[in-house]
Amino acid sequence: MSGRALSAALADHVLGLRVDRQFERLQDILGLRVHYQLSGDRRLMPYAGTFQGRTDACVAFQALDMEFEMRNLEIGNVLAENASAAVRWNARWINRGTRDGATIHGFTYLRFADGMVIEWVDFIDTATASYLAGWMPEMPAFAMSGPVRD
Repeated sequence: MSGRALSAALADHVLGLRVDRQFERLQDILGLRVHYQLSGDRRLMPYAGTFQGRTDACVAFQALDMEFEMRNLEIGNVLAENASAAVRWNARWINRGTRDGATIHGFTYLRFADGMVIEWVDFIDTATASYLAGWMPEMPAFAMSGPVRD
């Protein structure tokens, strides 16, 4: 398997474990000093920020999962290189309290060394996630507008 194919397969596997909440298995492929970042405004999303190390990264994942259930992960474009991958994705996020749901669009960058994730950066639609969490009074218009048509 080429380096690019391996990176693409690892990215798919890692994101699948994340959405399926398989944290023990996920920890097995995170480097001890993994750098995880969920980009976003911490005032809108308390779990946004930078987390260093395997344990802190999994705590961040679990904190987000206390608020949201994630379903129906769809992997979009994958750009893979030797030892890294960038992935567009979307998933249905459901607020565990209110049961409101919406499709969240995201972009994940992963870097690998020796088959382990050493860097993971998530960029998500924080406006829609913040609405679902109850931190914004209304759903952003772009989240309700449907697909863009040329």
